[in-house]
Amino acid sequence: MKSDPILKAFNEIKSLKVQGARNVCIRGLNAIDEFVRIKKWKTRDSYLKALEAAVSKLCKARPTEPGLRNVTRLLLKKVKQCSNLEECIDTTKEEIKNLKEEINSSLEKIIEIGVKRIPDGGIVFTHCHSSTVTSILKAAWKEGKRFKVMNTETRPRFQGRITAKELAAAGIPVIHMVDSAARFYMNDADLVLVGGDAVTADGFLVNKIGTSQIMLVAREARTTTASAVETFKFDPITIAGDWEPIEMRNPKEVWKNPPKRVKIVNPAFDMTPPNYIDFMITELGIISPYQSRTIMGKKWGFV
Repeated sequence: MKSDPILKAFNEIKSLKVQGARNVCIRGLNAIDEFVRIKKWKTRDSYLKALEAAVSKLCKARPTEPGLRNVTRLLLKKVKQCSNLEECIDTTKEEIKNLKEEINSSLEKIIEIGVKRIPDGGIVFTHCHSSTVTSILKAAWKEGKRFKVMNTETRPRFQGRITAKELAAAGIPVIHMVDSAARFYMNDADLVLVGGDAVTADGFLVNKIGTSQIMLVAREARTTTASAVETFKFDPITIAGDWEPIEMRNPKEVWKNPPKRVKIVNPAFDMTPPNYIDFMITELGIISPYQSRTIMGKKWGFV
C-alpha cells in the first residue's frame, strides 16, 4: 500500500526537513501531483472535496508561509472552473506544472536583478538561510564581483551555518558570528540582505526571528537594508485585516531540560517594519515595501 503523499509532505514541511518558502511550495505542489495520480474518484464533486482537503492539510504545516497558500489558492481557482472530473484532473496536473515553472522563473529574475545591488569590494550582512539570497551572492561572485559575507548562526536551529557552508563552498569568504554580535560588526557592513517568508499588505517583512533586530541595528548604523523576496510570498489575507500568523516552534529547540519555573518561548519569525527596509528585490524589479498591496493586486489578482 502506497503511503499518503500529502501526509508525508506535511510531516517533511512541519519538521523543517523541507524549509524555505520556495522549497515548501514545490514540495507541496509535487505532493498534490502525486496525490492526484494515485487516487481514484468517481465524480467532480468528490475530487474537488478531496483536493481542497489536501490543500488545507498542507497549508497547516507552516502557518507563516503564505507562498504555499497563494499558489494552491490559484490552483483551486483554476480547477473549480472545470466542468467535469477528467477536465479537473488534467487541469490540476497542467496548473501544477505552470506554477512550478513560474516559481523557478521568479528566482532567475531575482538573481539577475539582485546581482546588480551586490557591492563589489564590500561586505554583505545576512541572517538565517535564504536560498534566494545565497543564489544572488553566488551569481555575483561568479560574475567576478569580490566581497565578503557576514552572517549569523541563527539560533536555535543554526540555519546560518547552512548559509556559511554553502557560500564558503562557492569560494566566498564568510565571517560567521553569534546572533547577538550583529551590532558589534554592523558598521563594517555595506548592505544587509535577507530573504523573506511573507510580506504583509502594509509592507511588513516576516522573516526568521532576529531579522527585525538586525534591521533596526542596520538603521542605526546607516547601513543599507534589503530583502530578496518573490511576490508569491506577499500575503493577501492581510489586506482584509488579518494578522500574519507567527509560528511558535517546540520549546525544546531552545532548551531541552530547563529548570522548573522557567518558561521557554520559541517564535520562529518576527516582523520588520517597512521603514527599516530600504528596498525589496522581487522578480518584478526593485520596489518599496509600501508597494506590497499594489503588487498583490497586479500580480496575483487577489484584490
